[in-house]
Amino acid sequence: MLNTIRGKITTGIILISFIILIIINFIIWQIFEENLQTFILNDMKRIMSIMYYGLERQVLNLQGDITLYNRSNLWSIMNKESLRYDIYLSIMYDNDGYIQFAGKLIDKNSMDKIIEDSNNKSSLLYIHNEDNRYFATYSYPVYVKNSYVGIFVFQKDYLTQYNNYKDLMKRIIVIQFILFIIMVLINSVWLKKSTNSLNTLLKGIKSMGEGEYSNRLEAKSNDEVAIIIHQFNKMQDQIVSQMEYLRQEKVKIEELEKSTRNFFNYATHEMKTPITSITGYAQLLSQGKIDDKIKDRAYERIITEADRMNKMVQNMLIVAKGKEIEEEHKEYFDLNELIGKIIKEYGVIYNRGKIELNLENESIIIFGNEEEIRAVVLNLIDNAIKYSVDGQIKIRVCLDNHAYIILENKTLPIPEGIKNTLFEPFVKYNHGNQKQASSGLGLYICRELIEKNEGKINYNLYEDTISFTIELPIVND
Repeated sequence: MLNTIRGKITTGIILISFIILIIINFIIWQIFEENLQTFILNDMKRIMSIMYYGLERQVLNLQGDITLYNRSNLWSIMNKESLRYDIYLSIMYDNDGYIQFAGKLIDKNSMDKIIEDSNNKSSLLYIHNEDNRYFATYSYPVYVKNSYVGIFVFQKDYLTQYNNYKDLMKRIIVIQFILFIIMVLINSVWLKKSTNSLNTLLKGIKSMGEGEYSNRLEAKSNDEVAIIIHQFNKMQDQIVSQMEYLRQEKVKIEELEKSTRNFFNYATHEMKTPITSITGYAQLLSQGKIDDKIKDRAYERIITEADRMNKMVQNMLIVAKGKEIEEEHKEYFDLNELIGKIIKEYGVIYNRGKIELNLENESIIIFGNEEEIRAVVLNLIDNAIKYSVDGQIKIRVCLDNHAYIILENKTLPIPEGIKNTLFEPFVKYNHGNQKQASSGLGLYICRELIEKNEGKINYNLYEDTISFTIELPIVND
């Protein structure tokens, strides 16, 4: 128990309280003794004044002569007061050393000593506490008309008064002990209630150490421990949140690793086809035993497959670069101006009339990487020209909270198996035309580049038409 906070506090309170009680009782007893001594002194002075008055009256009445007669009268007064106050009274006359007394002497040695110490001239009070006795010895010099007559010596037993004080002190100690026990019990109950929060916190820490983070601790008080419990609950929530975040990141990493493996598996597989074709046709050409028709076809296939490999390598480099964590160069530029330049460039290569451009706003300013947006638009236009049925392409640029680029063309039927996966890597369909050198990475790269520029890209298929929509954030004034 001493190793617990409750035990340490209880032990500390008991020790401190015990020391305080000892000090208080010592002070109380000192007060009792001082009061008893004051009482004894006042009692002795009162009796002394009575005796002094009796002696003075006897002497004055007899013109100051001390005779057997007035001594006898004084003794009668002494005897009366001795019986009245239960005290030993004596007077030793200076002229002849005669001692006149009344009452029972308690201790002769104490009387002789106080007479000796007073030198017959000083007033002294000795209080004796020995051998189960408690009494006082008092001496007082007697002067009548400035003439030294003798010395009074009184002795009185005060054991009853002393025992009364002792009994009162015992009762005080008993009451203190009872109150002390009650205080310890109350303190124990109070500490138990106060440390419940600490016990709750301890259980929570043990539970968390065992890997359990879902236990919510309940604070039943408003003290500092309750604040710690609230913070502990928050810490648990943060740990759970971080663990969930790490779990999700782990899943993402696993998916990324899987995607990377699949990516390079697909890339390896896709490269095998053009390499095999180039190798095969090259071997035919090296033999020299083929006619001109097959030779022309071989040259054409070699060029086509080499172009396909070139595009595949370029796209793979773009994908790899897109995976790098680096600060991209972004700037403000006019989207309408960029699209206009792209259409003008394609107008030189293709018939201008095949591309219909509609710019609904005079200017649309966005913030991003202009070259990446350019690459996406070029890729989409290239695909549209490649797979368009009639060669007609419609491009519309509009503004509605975001900037939108909408590219639409008629296309040949797309197989059901790839309709919903056009943005995945290595998804392609050449409609039986082996001259279409596609790597299956174009749309995948478009999606990656648009997302890097904080945009979105999607497509819709309806009947024989496919429509791509690019959504980009605009710059607000």
